[in-house]
Amino acid sequence: MLEANRPEIRQRLWEQLDKARAEHLAPIARFDPLIREIPAEFPHPDGSLGVQRAGKDSRSALESYVHALKRFTDFVLNGTIPEDLLLPTQPERAAVGRRSRLRFR
Repeated sequence: MLEANRPEIRQRLWEQLDKARAEHLAPIARFDPLIREIPAEFPHPDGSLGVQRAGKDSRSALESYVHALKRFTDFVLNGTIPEDLLLPTQPERAAVGRRSRLRFR
């Protein structure tokens, strides 16, 4: 995307972040009640499997949320436009963004 579209890029990244946040909250809402329902001493095998699955879903959603958050903050703080939002005519911006990411780690 061209530099003139920075507000559009910010909006798209914000929408992606908001969606990832909502998708992260849904598994947490399922995971917490499962934990409260399982007896501490001898959980039922199906209950353990359900908790494992819910935990996996929650971790996966958290990874997606963290990724979206990093893309948004890199753009807002460093001006780094994610490669998937660049036009083919802007390869130099992606290279600048990669260098700045290495510098801030």
